[in-house]
This record gives sequence, structure tokens and C-alpha cells, in this order.
Amino acid sequence: MKIHFFEQDVVDACCVFASKRLNCTPEDVDVDLQFNPSSGFAADARRDQQNIRLTEQEIIDGVAVYLADYHQFVPERLKVNLIFNQQTGIEADILTD
Repeated sequence: MKIHFFEQDVVDACCVFASKRLNCTPEDVDVDLQFNPSSGFAADARRDQQNIRLTEQEIIDGVAVYLADYHQFVPERLKVNLIFNQQTGIEADILTD
């Protein structure tokens, strides 16, 4: 099965992932996704005065955690590929077996 996440879906996944590290609810987290051709993907997550930087791997892990927590997928069986699209932003293609 193939699943496609648009940018808002990736942001939501990062909010879920970051909320676990910031000990809050996903709704309390603001996320800014970033792409740089030389350094790849990253995200800044904020809650009040707390800031954390998510690496490309952590964004990928966030997508897997989101699918596991909210849709009962097995994270180890997911292959997540981040994509930058000039018009639509950062997206993800997810393959499951």
C-alpha cells in the first residue's frame, strides 16, 4: 500500500513526535518544516519557550509514530520518503508491506 502525506500531514506528524519530547499535547506544538538542497530536511518545533530541532531522520520517525499511534500501522514495516515540491512544499510517500 502507498500513502501520500501532504505538507500539513507532515506538520501534524512532527507535532505528535515533538509533543512526546516536550511532554505536552500535539495541539500545543508549532512546527516549521525546512528544506535546503545541501543539508536536506529539518524542522523547528516550539512550545512556549521550549524549542527543539528535528533532523530529517526524526521527521521520518515522526511520520511512522503518527501512523502507528493514530492508525495502528507497524512502524518497522513503513518506508518513508520525504519529498520537496516547489509548489506544495514538503511531502512524504509512505510504503507499507
